[in-house]
Amino acid sequence: MGVTKKAKITFTCEPSLKDGLEVWAQSESRTLSNLIEMIVRQAYQERSTPDRPDRSADPQPTQPQPARTETTAAATKAKRGKSAAKS
Repeated sequence: MGVTKKAKITFTCEPSLKDGLEVWAQSESRTLSNLIEMIVRQAYQERSTPDRPDRSADPQPTQPQPARTETTAAATKAKRGKSAAKS
């Protein structure tokens, strides 16, 4: 295994969320770490977009939402397919 120059981050989550993320990662032939990096990167880019609607008034969920791995994985594959076609 090679040495990486990427920063390392540790976070905690519910076991059910981890299980769902692992299924999602497997369905895309990704590592769990790679999947989480992709999710965080997309969220960060969305938040950094200047023309995004103001979400500061949105209520924060009090309970974690259940992972919808099948629907989300299909949507992500579709997005990746579109961006791969542009390359």
